[in-house]
Amino acid sequence: MFLKGQDRMNIAYIYLQIYRLFDKITPIKADCGRLCGARCCKGDDSGMYLFPGEEKVIELLNPPWATLEKSEFTYEYLDKKKNVPILFCDGKCDRYQRPLACRIFPLTPYINSDGNTEIIIDPRAKSLCPLAKELKKDEFDYKFSKNVKKAFNLLSKNKEIKVFLKEYSKYIDEYRNFYED
Repeated sequence: MFLKGQDRMNIAYIYLQIYRLFDKITPIKADCGRLCGARCCKGDDSGMYLFPGEEKVIELLNPPWATLEKSEFTYEYLDKKKNVPILFCDGKCDRYQRPLACRIFPLTPYINSDGNTEIIIDPRAKSLCPLAKELKKDEFDYKFSKNVKKAFNLLSKNKEIKVFLKEYSKYIDEYRNFYED
């Protein structure tokens, strides 16, 4: 496992390397923001959850367009209840400073009933994103989907991130039940 309590700044480096997987690829081979007027980037009050340790990256980058807050969503790790950080933007971000949830949207990691990490279309995106509404997962750009899977195969090796993903998957289940096709 990586990060067994050693310098937590290492997690920032890991996220920065994972971010690079998405520097030049997007969910489709076109500017998907042109399909919907970039609805996911409007900077409204529906921020993006950060994955465990990712707030270190935001603190390092200190983007002027972002506000970081503690959300009401929690998970328990090592007998400690942790509030998940949520990032709000003003709608005009630097693409290279975006958090992982923005980079992988409208896909999201999910721990299935077998305990394996899989990548699904985020059910929360279905009310906002035409790609989430109209495409099947295998219709997204292959390299994009592959990189999302690669990122979470690596991240889910970390015990805290795995615990978070299990709780996050329960949260996603609430939306999956609502948005089932």
